[in-house]
Amino acid sequence: MNGNFNKILFATDLSANCRHAFTYAANLASRYHGSITLLHVLESVPESMDSRLKALLGKDQWEMLQSKHLHEARAALIGKKSTLSTIHQALDTFSDPAQNDDGQYAVEKILVKEGRVVKTILETAQEEGCDLIVIGSNRTMFTESNSLGHRTKSLLKRSEIPVMKIPPASE
Repeated sequence: MNGNFNKILFATDLSANCRHAFTYAANLASRYHGSITLLHVLESVPESMDSRLKALLGKDQWEMLQSKHLHEARAALIGKKSTLSTIHQALDTFSDPAQNDDGQYAVEKILVKEGRVVKTILETAQEEGCDLIVIGSNRTMFTESNSLGHRTKSLLKRSEIPVMKIPPASE
């Protein structure tokens, strides 16, 4: 790796913390003339739970709920793409000599996948040829328990490429 981040995977849970973290991914993509792949992972429901929910709600109702959730996640990610001009304005405050002349970056893909979160993030990073993973965090560096979330720990431990964890914006 040469220290440039040309393909950035931005994994999002669609929270406010992730919107904050996206500005970091956008700044890096702009600085290195890179592109961003947006990824939202729909956590797979364990088979035992899936069977129970189908029995409780009925197969059609359960499938309709799953489809609705997938549609809402896609719509939220597509909305991120339409707000890029606002983010570009925010990036002006980060400008320095290392930034692109044109300050441009591209959201190359918007992906919504179903699966186990960490595994899906790592597989997608490899499939897309990414050289950096950016994630938002809902925890500050030193929480009361002074620990990272289990998914963050697993991602940091298992990733073969750098992972940038962005803490929540200070209030």
